[in-house]
Amino acid sequence: MKIDIPVSKRVIKPLLWLTKFFKDENAVLVCKGYGDDWDCYTGLYWDEDKDAEFNEYEDYRLWVELSIKLRHRKIFQNISAN
Repeated sequence: MKIDIPVSKRVIKPLLWLTKFFKDENAVLVCKGYGDDWDCYTGLYWDEDKDAEFNEYEDYRLWVELSIKLRHRKIFQNISAN
């Protein structure tokens, strides 16, 4: 399941730091218009972008991929059947 979460400018730096611990397939902070590419989202990375000026851009998103593995499928099947 993919989740697209809008992000406030106030939490960009802490989120950018946190995302360095995740693979790009699991979580990436993106910005629309970063690097003069006004129509596309660009991934932001702590090592490259920690000193960037983020007040110039408006649209920040956290893209998260959740994979939920159900260990007890039988329980969930019983619940959904009711």
